[in-house]
Amino acid sequence: MFLLKKLISIAITAVMLTLSISACPEKHTVKDSDEVKLNFTVLSDCHIEGLDVEFTFIDTYKVFTKILKDAKSVENGNDAIVFLGDNTMNGQDIESMLFYGAVNVLKPGAEILVAAGNHDLSNGEGTYAEFSERFMNYNNTFFGDGLTKPYFYKVINGCYFIVLSSEEATVNTMYLSDEQLIWLKGLLNEADENNAPVFVMAHHPANYLEAREGDELTDILNDYYNLLYFCGHTHAEFTPDSVYELDGVSCINLPRCTEWKTEGYDTGIGAQVELYDDEILVRIRDFHDSVWLEEYEYSYPIEK
Repeated sequence: MFLLKKLISIAITAVMLTLSISACPEKHTVKDSDEVKLNFTVLSDCHIEGLDVEFTFIDTYKVFTKILKDAKSVENGNDAIVFLGDNTMNGQDIESMLFYGAVNVLKPGAEILVAAGNHDLSNGEGTYAEFSERFMNYNNTFFGDGLTKPYFYKVINGCYFIVLSSEEATVNTMYLSDEQLIWLKGLLNEADENNAPVFVMAHHPANYLEAREGDELTDILNDYYNLLYFCGHTHAEFTPDSVYELDGVSCINLPRCTEWKTEGYDTGIGAQVELYDDEILVRIRDFHDSVWLEEYEYSYPIEK
């Protein structure tokens, strides 16, 4: 069934892309193309909408595809792109078809990692099992992830990308089971043995936990040095406060990237992450208007 949905999705995407024609952005470059070891994009809260009477979903889709085209336009190629959840507004099939179809056709990264957000997992208004299975089926069908759990990991260019997920139909919190936390500890130990940088991706901030102490996750994460935690959910505009230390863990909270309805809210904001021998460099970019926000550039030294 999901293979048929993939074919339908690609057909819908072909039609939708004709409605969202935008010029291909100019190529942009990393800071040091000779020394970079890994280069990837992080975006959050795409909120692709289904059909509505005012057809505003078309505007959101236009913004989304323009962002994807810019993410793809890295001159040296984009090693990966990560979506931090709330990829859809309501977890509907039509919304998933629009989201996964656009990402599959435009291919903005060599590797594609999609986290689940509360809106993808019913937003507290549906059956978690149904929505999480739908999320995994779309990931497996479009990207061959082979997921059996909504949380997973990939090793890319020697770095660990760990994607966490709530295991209940929560809204403003995430429920992490003992099983998931044990799994996380095992991966961090493995990465530590390999002296590998770690990028932990989740929809919610690290202290937005349900049925656990707020610092339980950060207690696990702060034992590892070369680790960054990326999250979304809050829809807060990007400011210096969006990059912070939480119980010793370096966190970056990204805004809704497709927001275009709210006056004064910068559309298209995401992170481009570059790995070098001695640092992890995080550069904040407006992927909609194809410009760097040069005042927001963060260097995290690599601990040897």
